[in-house]
Amino acid sequence: MKVFFVASGNKSVGCVSPFVQSQYDSLSREGLEMVLFPIRGKGWKAYARAILQLRKAIRSERPDVVHAHYSVCGIVATVAALCYRTKVVVSILGSFPHRNFKRRWVRFCIKHVWDATIVKSQRTADQLEMQLPVIPNGVNLEQFSIIPHDEARSLCGFEEGKRYIVWCSDPARPEKRYDWAEAATQRLNDPNTVLFPLYGKPHDEVVRYLCAADLLLLTSVSEGSPNVIKEAMACNCPIVSTDVGDVSWITQGVEGTYVAPVGDIAALASCIRQALDRGGRTEGRKRIEEYGITTHCIAQKIINIYDSL
Repeated sequence: MKVFFVASGNKSVGCVSPFVQSQYDSLSREGLEMVLFPIRGKGWKAYARAILQLRKAIRSERPDVVHAHYSVCGIVATVAALCYRTKVVVSILGSFPHRNFKRRWVRFCIKHVWDATIVKSQRTADQLEMQLPVIPNGVNLEQFSIIPHDEARSLCGFEEGKRYIVWCSDPARPEKRYDWAEAATQRLNDPNTVLFPLYGKPHDEVVRYLCAADLLLLTSVSEGSPNVIKEAMACNCPIVSTDVGDVSWITQGVEGTYVAPVGDIAALASCIRQALDRGGRTEGRKRIEEYGITTHCIAQKIINIYDSL
């Protein structure tokens, strides 16, 4: 089976998002013939150019499936695949907290345009008010293996006597709400607690910081199934997160993980304090294995979707 993987290709580190690359690699390891098709540039001109390039590639190579990541890339794939027998699968990576135009047109495409649609959390399926396959991104447990805490701190250059809260994203992205992370950390009034924004690093280095961190903090307004949460769990890193995507489901019952309402700074600060006072690591990796959220298991579920078409 030949599969085209379509996704935005504008990352400063690497070509596509790490989780897209990880899924691409896992499907390749399962024996599929994979072709990565990154969409470079932004705006309607970039997407129009991508449609022409993808259409030419489909005509030449005749893939069995075009799997697009993000809804806009799904439109590119749909238009490019017109008049061909190629099936179009779209992974919806975000969420739809509001009834708006975007949610309406995504629902229309799911019903009438795309051959199959995957969402990353049950919350997203519920927001779309549709029964859809829920397949979160998997974690490569070989890549995100546990490094001893003290060794990881040394590799990351963390200072002795300080507690580090790692926040993984670009602070310039407003939907990630770094200002909430700052405000919650300031409420601790502890000069030995450091908020450490981590971005622009190769994906292979992230594991060091998750193993070195005293806490992973996520403060997003909305998410589908945030990959960093699962990666932190694979490293047994304590977690505090806003209640977005599937975080409540995946962390439920795992000691050392805490979920706060979106936008509640006081609750975030309280959760951070509890996590830091608790100390130690979690058993998040065991939960990832129990739920089968590994790259191998997820690849098998995606292949089942392809086979069904």
